[in-house]
Amino acid sequence: MRKVNRREFIKYSAIAGTCAAFSGFPTALRAETPKFGGTLRVALPDNPPTLDTHWVTTYLVIDAAWHYVEPLFTLGEKFEVIPMLADGHQVSPDGKVYTIPLRRGVLFHNGKEMTSEDVVASIVRWGNHAQTGKQIFKLIESFEAKDKYTVEARLKSPSGAFLSFLALPRQMAGIYPKEVVDAAGKGEIKEYIGTGPFRFVEWKPDQHIKMVRFDKYSACSDPARGYGGKKVPYVDEIRFIPVPDVATRIASVESGDLDLGDWIPPDAYDRLKREGRIEPLIVKPKEYLKAVLNHAGDGPVSTNRKVRQAMQAAINCEPVMLAAFGNKNFYRLDPGLMFEEQVWWTDVGGENYNQNNPEKARRLLKESGYNGEPIRWMCSQSFMWMYNSALVSKQQLEKIGFNIDLQVYDWATVVQRYTTDPKLWDVFMTGEGFNPDPTQLEVVSCYAEGKWCDPKKNELLEKLSLEADFEKRFAIWKDLQRWHYEDVGVIKMGDFFSMRIMGKRVRGFRNLVQPFEWNVWLAS
Repeated sequence: MRKVNRREFIKYSAIAGTCAAFSGFPTALRAETPKFGGTLRVALPDNPPTLDTHWVTTYLVIDAAWHYVEPLFTLGEKFEVIPMLADGHQVSPDGKVYTIPLRRGVLFHNGKEMTSEDVVASIVRWGNHAQTGKQIFKLIESFEAKDKYTVEARLKSPSGAFLSFLALPRQMAGIYPKEVVDAAGKGEIKEYIGTGPFRFVEWKPDQHIKMVRFDKYSACSDPARGYGGKKVPYVDEIRFIPVPDVATRIASVESGDLDLGDWIPPDAYDRLKREGRIEPLIVKPKEYLKAVLNHAGDGPVSTNRKVRQAMQAAINCEPVMLAAFGNKNFYRLDPGLMFEEQVWWTDVGGENYNQNNPEKARRLLKESGYNGEPIRWMCSQSFMWMYNSALVSKQQLEKIGFNIDLQVYDWATVVQRYTTDPKLWDVFMTGEGFNPDPTQLEVVSCYAEGKWCDPKKNELLEKLSLEADFEKRFAIWKDLQRWHYEDVGVIKMGDFFSMRIMGKRVRGFRNLVQPFEWNVWLAS
């Protein structure tokens, strides 16, 4: 992907009109006529902790869930905001009032038509619970139904990020029936009912999540466009099957027992390409590797900036990334908290990235008063890149005087621990996914994993959220990234590109950052 210039970005980011026709999306799909039928079997690297898109930020949720539930807006081919369940939008001259008409005749899987009462209930719940929702809802004065098919958002001030938050896949602002939202109360969604091209049937943990074609699905009329446009449920059924063991994922796709697999180690790429039994796909950009630091606990990582600075100074990112991803074609060292393919990329603060400076680290550690308390570092072998990178980081930090207590759990347990009690952990390794707007980054959110709620960061983030002019926002963003490296919000290790594998009978799959299986069909 080439780097997008700012003038072009501003042009595309302004296009959020209606579900209109579009024919410019590049494709490398096989020239075959799509057909209906069959069961598509998709390997997940682990069980998702939930299928409630408002509940947690992990992408394991959305891998399956956004097949049954949809948002008002989604992202197009240049990561611009486009309508999904919305039928466009209008903005008042002062930039504070968004009027959003809804597509009519859209049915939930229980047969009920989606109306504004469902949208309001869902978006308000998302705004009250989801970390992405909480962040943007600080700017919202009201979100109300104007009539059966129209909702209105009143903002306290103009915002350049409002629609981007509604379109973000991670912790997606999915639309559920009002009665489902009401029944959930302050807990998780209990009934997985949405408007998507597939309807939820059953979830047997460690076996499968089963979804089947929704025959009354109301699709956009325009061609497929990024994550939106026309969605066609060609297959009769999708089975999302947790396969934590990587070798088993690969072997199962090679044998034809599974059709798609994600999070395959890059060191398998050359062999798979050479043998040609399945198709390996490189996903670029994908995420970046980060050590999430707990800012809300009572340990030295949370309470002592110099401890965090010592950790950041000690890390040599190259061996960490090599251990995690093996093949140098699958990672790069870069200080930007937004990807270089994005208009938001900057290297400010980069002098504090990849320092590999043990002498400085020891000095900072001594100045901090750290006395050898165990640093509880969680990791998971469900994603071997998380585990391997944690091992190398542990070795580097212990050489300069840290006491690292590596704690290995399944991924669901890692998520459960960091979401429930900040006194249980100090650090864990994970990825920061692709975000169209810097205000959506978990690394700068007060509500995300590490709960970095530094007052200066919060002030800059609020300014960034309120400002509508791009160039002014970019200047604020550079200040925020600089402060991130000074206060050490997280420790960024490097960008990485993942690999997926696809069986030979799969057709129509688009290899975008976040995988989806609508518009996919199976060859005979």
